[in-house]
Amino acid sequence: MVLHAVVGPMAGAAIDSQRTDRAGRYAFGQALVDTSALYLTSVEHQDVAYFGEPFAPPPSGVEMVPPLVVYDTSATGPPIVVAERHVLVRRPESDGRRVVELFVLVNRGERTRVAADSFSPVWRGAVTPLAREFEIGMSDLGTDAIEYRADTLTVFAPIPPGERQILVGYLLPSNLDSMAVIVDQPVERLSVLLEDSLASLDAPALALRGVEELDGSTLRRYGAESIERGAQVTVRFGTGRRARSPVVWIVIPLAAVVLFGVFAVWWRRTRMSAAPVGDDPAALAADIAALDAARTTMDEETYRARRAELKARLSAALAPPSAPH
Repeated sequence: MVLHAVVGPMAGAAIDSQRTDRAGRYAFGQALVDTSALYLTSVEHQDVAYFGEPFAPPPSGVEMVPPLVVYDTSATGPPIVVAERHVLVRRPESDGRRVVELFVLVNRGERTRVAADSFSPVWRGAVTPLAREFEIGMSDLGTDAIEYRADTLTVFAPIPPGERQILVGYLLPSNLDSMAVIVDQPVERLSVLLEDSLASLDAPALALRGVEELDGSTLRRYGAESIERGAQVTVRFGTGRRARSPVVWIVIPLAAVVLFGVFAVWWRRTRMSAAPVGDDPAALAADIAALDAARTTMDEETYRARRAELKARLSAALAPPSAPH
């Protein structure tokens, strides 16, 4: 069991480690004297890393660390299901038309699914072959184990029981007439969000669900449940003069980092209409830990920008609610 500092003077460091006993119990001797810091635990079981929920040390200096659940692994079992897929299509700009997709994968088994071998992914899904400048956002799975080739997104990372989300982004040529959303497997909930007022959706199974506000932009949202494999979903792009919003010109250059975050927040908001809008602290803390582990594989500027963005969101998510006026 390893203790990590997530926020604080030692952020990014593994500051203590202990072996668990036969019952899975453990205790750290490290004094957590900085009450403004945040920590989390991690453990490796059957070659799979698991991360716990973040916690802050109390003034007493004694803290019951949140439980961390691990699972046995299996290369077979119930198939990984696409519980949700959301496709956001922005209006065209000088460098192309940006698209962000969010996949919510579900493992309904009782074991962590792992790849049978180095050539067999745990899950694969189709993405348009027209994509360029493909990027993997800060997802619930290790980004180094998610690949995009030609028209296929593959996941080699272990998938524990429960939900895991994957965010991807890419550019389409701005002169395209249409884009097909390839539905190569059943989707329990599918939605397409269009920012471009001249775009239309050719998808008999999807109905207009209303209008969404996202980061200063107005989006038409189409959606449906229980979408079958092979369903027709095509976004058709119109032509004509477009009024360019100054907000869009600010947002587009930041899309590689910011758009992933605001789209993830929108997704959580749609699922938690009765709860306050915000980020999940456990997911953000795990994202920071995974980012620190992958630091040597990316340039320092990208690492620092992503970590600062995640740290700010985690601090905001853990801040106490404002007192009513």
